Amino acid sequence: MPETSLADDLSKLAGSLVLSHEHRQIRRLLGEARRFRLSPAAVEAVDRVVDRAPWTIEHNLDLAAHPVGRPIWIEFGDAPRRREGLGFEGHAVDLVGYLLAPSPADPDATAVVVAWRLASGTVHHAFSVVHWHRLDLATHAANARHRYSRIRLEALARMMSLFQIATPRGLKDIVLEAHLGEDDRMRQVALMDSRLAASGEMPFAFGALVLLADRLDADASEDGYVTVDGAPAPRSSVRRLLDRIGRRPLPSFHRRRGRMPSVSLVA
Repeated sequence: MPETSLADDLSKLAGSLVLSHEHRQIRRLLGEARRFRLSPAAVEAVDRVVDRAPWTIEHNLDLAAHPVGRPIWIEFGDAPRRREGLGFEGHAVDLVGYLLAPSPADPDATAVVVAWRLASGTVHHAFSVVHWHRLDLATHAANARHRYSRIRLEALARMMSLFQIATPRGLKDIVLEAHLGEDDRMRQVALMDSRLAASGEMPFAFGALVLLADRLDADASEDGYVTVDGAPAPRSSVRRLLDRIGRRPLPSFHRRRGRMPSVSLVA
């Protein structure tokens, strides 16, 4: 277990950049957030589903945890899902985190900040923010269960279409100033890198949020975190999900509640 959490490290980083309105918001939201830590077994389980049967995540997106009333912070070690040969020397990721906050204008809309800590101890976050709407996820889940294919690449592409990415003005200015003096093409590449850093985490983030659905009211430990294991609590409706993940070569999220979404898509 790291000596300090990524949430605390990110809060310190945001506190050192108080001239940015967005960093002040990040620090405040981290202080309010309900914190979850995925165990290595849980990370492996979600990663296996993303890699082998991502359509089963689609089927359950209407059950995904949502930051109702207060933000959600999810933190986990990257090693269990790291692909051999894909890392860059000196840039191995130690921890990854997602900060989810409800929109003040619409409680069903979610904004997500992606952060990570390198093995060297340096902390980073994507300067672009992911946005999605809860009703879009619910409608998509219903369609996925009854109409969409179970083809891996198609399922991933559909999930990638469920959110939008924006770079807030204050964060965009930081990126552009960091590349001051470079030609415009390179500055646009830097902005694109930020969008990719955020969007590339979303299939795993969706899977993690489905896994958290039955843990939102769990008691936190002394360090303030709720640990989400590969084996959920007794009688949890998630148990069937992870049992199947551990036993079958092609894991799948079971449909965990026999109901259809009760909400409709709104413009």
